Amino acid sequence: MKLLKLCALGLMLGVFSLSSAYAADFTADKHIAAGMKCESCHGPDKKIETPDMNQCVKCHDPKKLAEKTKNVKPTNPHDSPHYHQNLECTLCHVGHEKSEIYCNQCHKFNFKMP
Repeated sequence: MKLLKLCALGLMLGVFSLSSAYAADFTADKHIAAGMKCESCHGPDKKIETPDMNQCVKCHDPKKLAEKTKNVKPTNPHDSPHYHQNLECTLCHVGHEKSEIYCNQCHKFNFKMP
């Protein structure tokens, strides 16, 4: 009986650690881990396939994000010289896929992506 409980505990811990690692790669999983529901980004009827910046800024203030990342080198990813604080969030933070650095289409930045 003890062995069965230990196996169950080990399995639960394994699943938890995998889900934590998974949450580190996808923006949607971080939102879910924070207690948000799909409707928060996709609307009450879930018709919004890809949320736009208007959805994101309901919770994430662009000015605060730019301030938080002001010391990132070689440039602040949330206050670009091209787009300032107006770049669509989902161009980098893809949601249900791994985030990517949109600026790397022309540049070669090595930002750590959440």
